[in-house]
Amino acid sequence: MRSYWVIPFALIGLSGCVTETHSVTKNSPVVNSEVNNLEAARTRISLALEYLKAGNNTQAKFNLERAAKFAPKLPEVHYTLAYYFEQVKEFQQAKASYKTALKLVPNDPNTLNNYGTFLCRIGEYDEARAQLLKAIDTRGYLRVSQSYENLALCAVKQDKFELALDYLNSAVQHDGQSKSALISLAGLYYAKSDLHQALRVLERYTDNGFISSRSLFLEYLLHQEMGHLEQSQKIATTLVQTYPQSYQAQAIITENYNNSEFDVLREQYRKAKVAEITAQSPTVYNAQPKIKITRKKAPKRESKDNREVEQPVIATNSSNVTVSDAVSLRTSLPASSEVEEQSQLKQPAITTGVTETQEKIQEMTLVTETPNNQVRVVSFGEKKPVQQAQGQVQFYQPDPSQVRFREIAENNDPVRTTKSSSASAPLLNPEVNLPNVPVHTVGLGENLFSLSVKYDVKMASLLKWNKLKESDRLQIGQQVYLNNPQVTHIIQDGDSLYNIATNYQLQIGDLMRWNKLTPDVELAAGHSLLIVDPSNYTL
Repeated sequence: MRSYWVIPFALIGLSGCVTETHSVTKNSPVVNSEVNNLEAARTRISLALEYLKAGNNTQAKFNLERAAKFAPKLPEVHYTLAYYFEQVKEFQQAKASYKTALKLVPNDPNTLNNYGTFLCRIGEYDEARAQLLKAIDTRGYLRVSQSYENLALCAVKQDKFELALDYLNSAVQHDGQSKSALISLAGLYYAKSDLHQALRVLERYTDNGFISSRSLFLEYLLHQEMGHLEQSQKIATTLVQTYPQSYQAQAIITENYNNSEFDVLREQYRKAKVAEITAQSPTVYNAQPKIKITRKKAPKRESKDNREVEQPVIATNSSNVTVSDAVSLRTSLPASSEVEEQSQLKQPAITTGVTETQEKIQEMTLVTETPNNQVRVVSFGEKKPVQQAQGQVQFYQPDPSQVRFREIAENNDPVRTTKSSSASAPLLNPEVNLPNVPVHTVGLGENLFSLSVKYDVKMASLLKWNKLKESDRLQIGQQVYLNNPQVTHIIQDGDSLYNIATNYQLQIGDLMRWNKLTPDVELAAGHSLLIVDPSNYTL
């Protein structure tokens, strides 16, 4: 897609001339104007554009400065100067020149168009759109179609493809003979995978008697995509023979289509749709998920006086004294530790720091592991077998030979199915069978969690498919979908296989396979397409 920069009189040839003669006695030129100043200025503008085209920027600037001397209040002079500054990457000076031209003639449509095109190229899209729409609204403006094409170009740069489509259709309505508008429109339909509509636009192009390397190349790509290999080969032969030096012919010869303007636009459209889906549902495409790992710290154990206990309490004074509630920070003990319960202490344990008896006391200490993985000091004294105390809890240990396991019968009842709620429109291909949706009728005592376990389906999916909330309660006899009940998509005007596949996060090849479609299929509004795999639509 190309932008259009309008300069009236610039490309229609030289409308006047300027001759220079030198005085015999003075080394200075004497200029004799054979035409008025306006015509001389426009002549200089034409020369400047020719020099710019040839890459001679110095001569281009010289002629533009001369034009400004001839007609300093002529808008063409200033917006041509702006065009020159843009070519040499002096964008601020270019903007200043455009503003000067608009001060001279605020409603000049050519200046507005050129300024809007410039703003679009430097990325100021909103202001560019405003200037271009002003040009279109100007009474008597004849290049409305070109301004609409420039609006479409700005929209494409912003990934606003539907808006670009509207602008291009408007351009064609204002000028049905515009070659560039027709090819750009067909190229945009190709990018959206609306192949039949793209072919219709190209037919209109050829019916007007137009032919070009761009149109032939786009037609070749369309027939290749639709599987018309014989037709595409004929078009390729015509293109190579008619335009052998064109880059389109070289692309066909080298089979390098990815860098063509149409495939670049198609890839841009694909990325824009993926980005749109990602923005709507960020969890669908997450290339670099951020995972934060935190260590769970063990809770501090505190004694009764709220102080952290670091060492077990060691009691002395008597070999017959027992201590309960003394806690150790040790985490592993032999599994065969025994417990001896004694009567509660009548007075608290007294701690000591005597190191020479500590080893001996620890050897005589019996410890046990409590359910909370704590160690309790039980008694001191000589090691002796623990005698069963009165009132001690006894745990029942069954005889393994007497254990019997009851087999639970599996639920082999077939899952009921029902017709999909989205099957109101006939399928595009009548040979395709519409799959039924598996359902479950809620019985006594059942809920979503039990159904999720029974059918091995995620709770979140059940909630989504049945449009329920976690707080909702199921009623006896209520039908619960066990798979997505939306199995079809009803085709709307303007739909394409690419749009449908992108919206449902599918591949075009899968859509064609599930619906048994050929590459040249034409979508008909009011019919429907399967968006699930009928051979794998099970629990």
